[in-house]
Amino acid sequence: MAQNLPIPVVFVPRDSFFHRLHPLAKAVWAIGAVVIAFATRNPLVLLIIFALGLIFIAVARVLPAYGQVMRLLLPISLSLIVFQALAPAFPQPWTPIANLGPFTIYQEGIYSGLSLLMRAWAGSSFAVLLVLTTHPGDLFAALQKLGVPHELNFMVSASLQLVPIVQREFQIVLSAQRSRGMRPRGFASVLPSMVPVFAGTIERVQQLALSLESRAFGSKGAKTSLRDIKASPKDYLFALAGVVVTVIVTYYVLANSVALDWSKTAFMPGWAAVAMVVAAAAIFLTFTVMVWRRASQD
Repeated sequence: MAQNLPIPVVFVPRDSFFHRLHPLAKAVWAIGAVVIAFATRNPLVLLIIFALGLIFIAVARVLPAYGQVMRLLLPISLSLIVFQALAPAFPQPWTPIANLGPFTIYQEGIYSGLSLLMRAWAGSSFAVLLVLTTHPGDLFAALQKLGVPHELNFMVSASLQLVPIVQREFQIVLSAQRSRGMRPRGFASVLPSMVPVFAGTIERVQQLALSLESRAFGSKGAKTSLRDIKASPKDYLFALAGVVVTVIVTYYVLANSVALDWSKTAFMPGWAAVAMVVAAAAIFLTFTVMVWRRASQD
């Protein structure tokens, strides 16, 4: 069951352009992608943003790690198409374009589902790029130089490392319990493991608190870091490019919001809409069944 816990998004060591880039320059692009994603519902614009993020991920040579994230995100996000196609998040009246048994597929639902899908992919691609190519210590040092309180910096960096630690402790506890004859399978095996994992987590937090207090973590004055990073001209240029792209694209989509609204345009025939909804539902259900079976086998 521990192997089926959410896949942690952690730093992947590489020697690429994006790994050497200043964390705040990458953060500018991540924030810009989120701003653009929420400024428009046009699937084509969102697809272009997602494709750009995918190119950056390929250049950073972290595509396999991103694929692990998409393996979990893809089936879940595809469910948005199914739910939106049958019950659009749009004011009525809706435009029916096809029937799927007792259900009716609406044009606004297809548009809304694709928009939400591409919005999730566009925003997450740049956010995942930031995490996969940035050492937590570099992010800590960059935020500290920006004037963010070091207590908040520590919370961010510690949170990024908490998920893989808890997942590893789950595996250790489950292995120890099975070596002592425990036979529960699936999700039932998680319940007996919750108490020792939480107890270990609390003990770890107590040790961390003692360690921080012994190093005068809450004292006043300038703070130092083992990892000292400095912004170079390429960092400033890349960050400036991110700001320019964000401003131009956001202004364009807001100024042309009516022309970019395809919710009433039948840009997809009925048979294609049915095929998309069926395929999305099949992938989501297959993913759910596979996770359940794998959990039952553990």
